Amino acid sequence: MRCAVLGLSLLAFTPVPAAAQAPDVACTQPVEALGPVGSSTDMHRIAAGEGVRVAVIDTGVADHPHLVVEPVADLVSPSSPDPHLDCDGHGTVVAGVINGVAPGAVILSIRQSSAHHRQVDGGPAGTLASLADAIHRALDAGAHVINASVVSCLDPAVPLDARPIHDALHRAETEGVVVVAAAGNSGSTCRPGMVVYPAHEDTVLSVAAVHPGDPHSVADYVMPGAHHVSAPGLVDVGLSPTGRGWASGVVTTHGQETGFEGTSFAAPVVSGAAALLRQRHPHDSAAQIRDRILQAAEPGPGVVDPHATLTHLSGEYRVAGRGVAVEKDEAVTPRAPGRSAAILSGLGVALLLGVLIGPVRGAARRG
Repeated sequence: MRCAVLGLSLLAFTPVPAAAQAPDVACTQPVEALGPVGSSTDMHRIAAGEGVRVAVIDTGVADHPHLVVEPVADLVSPSSPDPHLDCDGHGTVVAGVINGVAPGAVILSIRQSSAHHRQVDGGPAGTLASLADAIHRALDAGAHVINASVVSCLDPAVPLDARPIHDALHRAETEGVVVVAAAGNSGSTCRPGMVVYPAHEDTVLSVAAVHPGDPHSVADYVMPGAHHVSAPGLVDVGLSPTGRGWASGVVTTHGQETGFEGTSFAAPVVSGAAALLRQRHPHDSAAQIRDRILQAAEPGPGVVDPHATLTHLSGEYRVAGRGVAVEKDEAVTPRAPGRSAAILSGLGVALLLGVLIGPVRGAARRG
C-alpha cells in the first residue's frame, strides 16, 4: 500500500501563519522490522558521496545512527523548531535511501511539510511559499544536491504566481546545485492534467517509479506526464523515523498500516546518484550532472542504476530542455554557504513513495 503524500498549499504565495507547535494529528507509529542484510559494493570504492551535502526537503529527518544529519530548518514549527522530528514517517526513509546509495554524504534536514500539523485554514502544513523558502535554506546551508519528495499538484486553470519557486530554482541552477524531485502519484489531490511542482520546472530532474517485479515498466500509480528518469518505487525496510532501528511501514492515526512505496522514494535513488557524480566531478554544472544521469539511464522508462551512472562514459553533453509537466503523488568541493551565492538493502531494493493525504484544495504532498 502506498503512503499518502504530504501537502503544500496550492492557493498562493502569500505569507502563511505559523503552524501549531505540537502535532494537531497524532504522529504515525512505525512498524518495527529487522534491518536489511548489508551488502558491500564496488561502486563505493569509486565514490561514496564524501564531502557532498544533500538537502532533504521533507517531513524531517530523525537523528539516526545510520545517518549523518545536520538540522537546518523547521518551517512546520518555526517557534519551536526540531528538524529531526519526523511525525509523518517519511523524510527519514527518504534520507535512508540516499544514504544507501551515497553513504558518505551529509544529510541536511529541512522540515517543510507535515500532514500532522494544520494551517489556520485546516490544510496540512507546507506551502509553495515555504517550499521556495526551503530551497533557499538548503542553498544557504551549502547543499550540493536537493531532494524534494514533496509535491504540489495544481490545476493549470487556477491562477498562480510561481515566481518565488522559479527564483529559488534559478538560484540553485546558478550555484550548480542539482535539484531532484518526485514525479508524483495519482490520487484524489493529484489528478491527470494537473501540473506538479517542483517536478514541472525545467531545471528539476523528475523521477518516476517502476514496479518492483517489472523494472522496465513505470508503475501505474505514477502521474501521467513527463518524467526524465525512473527508479524502483518500493522500500521493503527503511530507517525508523523514531531514530532507532528499522521499519517496514507506519500505522496511521486511523489504525491503517501503510508500506513505503511511491515516487517519493524513487527520487532519492537519483539524488544519491547525483551525490556520487558531484564527488566524482566537482566542477560540473548542475546541467552537466543531470545530463550524465540522463545519458546513463537505461532505455525505455529511463531506469537509473547508480553504479552504471557513476561509471558511464559520457559523450558530448546534451543539455536538453524539458517541456512537459511532471507530478508527484498522494496515499566535491564544498561550496561556501550564503544567499548570495534507509539505507538501501542493496541497490536493487525498491524505494518508498509517500503521500500524506490532505484537503483537495491544496496540500503540497510527499511524492
